This record gives sequence, structure tokens and C-alpha cells, in this order.
Amino acid sequence: MKELIFEGLGLMYMLAVIVMITVAVAIGIDFVSGWRKAKLRGDEHTSYAASRTFTKILIYEGIVLIGICMDTMIHFAWAQFMDSAYYAPLASVSFGLILCVVEAWSVKEKADKKQRKRMEDAATALAAVLDKETILTLLKNRLRETEGEGHREVLDKDDN
Repeated sequence: MKELIFEGLGLMYMLAVIVMITVAVAIGIDFVSGWRKAKLRGDEHTSYAASRTFTKILIYEGIVLIGICMDTMIHFAWAQFMDSAYYAPLASVSFGLILCVVEAWSVKEKADKKQRKRMEDAATALAAVLDKETILTLLKNRLRETEGEGHREVLDKDDN
């Protein structure tokens, strides 16, 4: 019974280390993606993004370490009260999967949110510069340029 308690711990810890590495890679992908998108937009690069990423690594890897502790306790309890050993780091793998999904969502969300914000800013700037009369004048001029293409009825309508 005593030798059964430590049986399989090495394999379980190796799997847990793979989970930790995978989570760190997911955080790195999120960081590089954000950095690249900021560069494409011409945003200023600051150390704030790097410090947030470092904080995220500490928090996420801490969550995985808590999962490893939970798996170790389950392993010892299982070996103590059952006739077999518990090898699978289920808590660590579950936490790792959740964190990787969160990072994937973060990469997609950043792209969508920032693109949407840029479009809203452009629309707001245009609305501030152009009023209804200016827009109508621009449209009429454009339609007059393409007069031979069957758009005459639009020009003849009442503007109100």
C-alpha cells in the first residue's frame, strides 16, 4: 500500500508541466497578437502591456499550480482509500483548457473590439464634419457625374 501512494506521481506531474507550458504559450500568443495589432494601428508601445502580460502569467500559472495541488490531494486520497492509484491530473488539465479558451477568446475579442472602435470613431468624426446638406450635395454631385447611368429620377425628387 505504501508504494502505491507515490506510484504515478511522476507521470501526473509531467502532464501538469505540459499544461503549464501550454498556458504560457497561449498567453504569449495573446501578447504577440495584441502587440502586432497595436503596431498595425500605429499605437504607441508601452511597458504597460508587458507588465499586464507578466501579471497574467503569474495569475494563470498560479491557477494551474492550485490544480496540481488538488490533483496531488486527490491522488493521495484515492491511493489511501481505493485499491488503485490515480494518475490523471484532471483539475490541472481542466483549468488549463479553460485558461487556453479564455486566451483564444481574448485574441479574437481584441481584434473585433478595436476594429469596431475605430469604425465608430471614424463615423463620429465624419458626422461632426459633415452635416445633412453637405452629404446631400456630395451625393447629388456624384449622381450628376453618373447621369447617363439611369439615376436621373433621384435628382428630380424633392429633397425634403
